[in-house]
Amino acid sequence: MLKHAFHFLLAVMTGVCLAQAPEPSTARLTPTVLAVKKAKTCVVNIGTERVVRTNDGFETLFNEFFGRYQFERPTLKKEYFPLGSGILVDSQGLIVTNYHVVSRAQTIEVRLWNGVATTAEVIGFDQPNDLCLLQITDAPIDTGLDAADFALPDDVLLGETVISVGNPFGLEHSVTQGVLSAINRSMVDQDLVYDDILQIDAAINPGNSGGPLINLDGNLIGVNLAVRKGAEGIGFALPVKRIEQFLSHWLRPEHFGNIAMGISTNEPFSSGHDGVVVPELLADGPAAKAGLKAGDVITQVNGVRVGRLIEFGREIWHRRNGDTMTFTLQDGRTVRITLEPMPPEQLVKTRLGLNVQKLTNNLREALGLPNEVTGLAISEVLPQEEFNRQQAVWREVLKRGDIIMRVNDRNITEIAELSRLLEQSRSGQKLNMTVLSQQQRMNRLVPLAIDVFLN
Repeated sequence: MLKHAFHFLLAVMTGVCLAQAPEPSTARLTPTVLAVKKAKTCVVNIGTERVVRTNDGFETLFNEFFGRYQFERPTLKKEYFPLGSGILVDSQGLIVTNYHVVSRAQTIEVRLWNGVATTAEVIGFDQPNDLCLLQITDAPIDTGLDAADFALPDDVLLGETVISVGNPFGLEHSVTQGVLSAINRSMVDQDLVYDDILQIDAAINPGNSGGPLINLDGNLIGVNLAVRKGAEGIGFALPVKRIEQFLSHWLRPEHFGNIAMGISTNEPFSSGHDGVVVPELLADGPAAKAGLKAGDVITQVNGVRVGRLIEFGREIWHRRNGDTMTFTLQDGRTVRITLEPMPPEQLVKTRLGLNVQKLTNNLREALGLPNEVTGLAISEVLPQEEFNRQQAVWREVLKRGDIIMRVNDRNITEIAELSRLLEQSRSGQKLNMTVLSQQQRMNRLVPLAIDVFLN
């Protein structure tokens, strides 16, 4: 009898424990709660590994008894160190954050809303706008990740409620709420000048940088940037218009492999009326050969509506060599573009922002170089604004007439050799380049070892 009573009581207790929590009342489902529920899964926390010295409490005792034997007791370990926040902008694992969040990180670890930890790599960055694009490298993304919904570029209301989700002081996925205090605010941060910043009074602390600022529809209106030192209740965010322009540059097939769409990567796309306006085309490129023209307005890609820059970028960035994209244009025409490998000269120009030529005997003599010097001569260093927005120091070192001698410990004498090294590359990767620089003031040749970040 007691045995049956015990089983009955256990069943009742188990049923209570397994019962689902009651549905929240309508009064609790405020617009803020609903907005956070919609947007929370697109927020990630970003950190890095750092090596720290440990002491397990037995260090002194161990050294007292065994120190004279010179045993090497391991006292170092790796631990997660929070850096900031980020926003998933594509279901295949692309993340936008602030450049300063990851600029000094040797490794990048990303923690998703569900607790899954993974790694990420830099794809591209825009230092003047303090923006960076990351790609998750080993997350289970077969079923896709939740990407942020973007608000329209100018769809902000002064005084409207805004919500920030981030990683302040390492407190993962913290939510704060405030109002939009000002728009088009000017701000100077060291050498960076902004003139269209959003000002908010939601709590922004170290670690919120790179996280989303959303409206009550749960749509992204900005990326948290900074909090004003010495002030309370004053934070800033980059407007979504800047984010979309940044992504329109980097979300192109050319940045993810040796792929040519035939549209200049130096020229930005722009939004037209319910479509995306085509910039300058490369002569004899796939787009020009297919009949696309500069100024055409693309409204669909492979049947998918692309009324704005972020929608267009999401449809084209992951394409591969041989893929065919069908563009539907505003004037009713349909253009089919088959992606091709980039020619060697275009690949070098795209990845390095340089034009190079073979160092022939005549060129070597014209440059006054010894006969034993071999390599590729730099004939042009593209201006920073035409190449990218990285403000890379290495590009300020190079000049016309310098000689590229070695890349990743390999001697380079032909453009085709350099192109083969770059074929499997993508934006954000780093390679080492040995350059023979002509120092005119000292009237001598100086070999330089330069770490190059690819475009």
